[in-house]
Amino acid sequence: MSESSAPRRRLLDASMELLNSIQRDTIDPEYAEVAAGRPTGRHRAPVLVLVIGLVAGLMFTTSGLGIGGATTGAANERAELLSQIETLEERNQALRDQLVDLGAEVQDLERAQLGDAAQPDAAAEVWAATTAVTGPGIVLTINDNPRDSNGIIVDQDIRQVVNGLWLAGAEAISINGHRLSSRTAIRQAGSAVTVDYRSMTTPYRIEAIGDPDQLAALLTKNPGGRWLAFLHRNYGVEWGIEKRGELSLAADAGLGVDRAGVP
Repeated sequence: MSESSAPRRRLLDASMELLNSIQRDTIDPEYAEVAAGRPTGRHRAPVLVLVIGLVAGLMFTTSGLGIGGATTGAANERAELLSQIETLEERNQALRDQLVDLGAEVQDLERAQLGDAAQPDAAAEVWAATTAVTGPGIVLTINDNPRDSNGIIVDQDIRQVVNGLWLAGAEAISINGHRLSSRTAIRQAGSAVTVDYRSMTTPYRIEAIGDPDQLAALLTKNPGGRWLAFLHRNYGVEWGIEKRGELSLAADAGLGVDRAGVP
């Protein structure tokens, strides 16, 4: 038993002893004293009630203070953890931005030193998401339905939509500003959808570069669009498509692959 709980335990024991004493001694002896013609001591019961009330009040007050202190401590710890998470996420984003800038500098140095031999395949760079791209496309916005537990977007929903966009002819895709590549992992972590282990928040803004008319038309007809229609019809998930004349998608800030081989 801890030192902080010992006084509370003694108060509880004292209260229980007083209650047992009332049950044992304050009823039958009164009748016996009246029968014997002796004074009944009527003042005893009010005094006992007052003492018990004071002890019980003190006990409940002490318990309440303990619970209140524990609740405040838990809230402070949670706030501190959230602050640390936010700080680390900002630091990670700064490092990702720095990585993109350094990658661009490396490419410039390679071109300066090697000339045409250093020119990479432009299409391969787009698919690998190692370079920023600009062009027309669509913006697909998906929002949860918080009134239905089945209306919360999960990783499977996002994967279905992304695959539908690739199938519709998208050349580059990003989710909430995070560029996708052939190595991107879309997973579930608790209640959050993660893209390359970075947590996303609703609404999900999916940008896809390609012919806007083609992307919009083909998406609604392929499995990705049918999945969205199913979510809207059955669970109230809201989504919409906007055609844009120009979108700019940043490069993937993840680690690139320089070469691969078979050992």
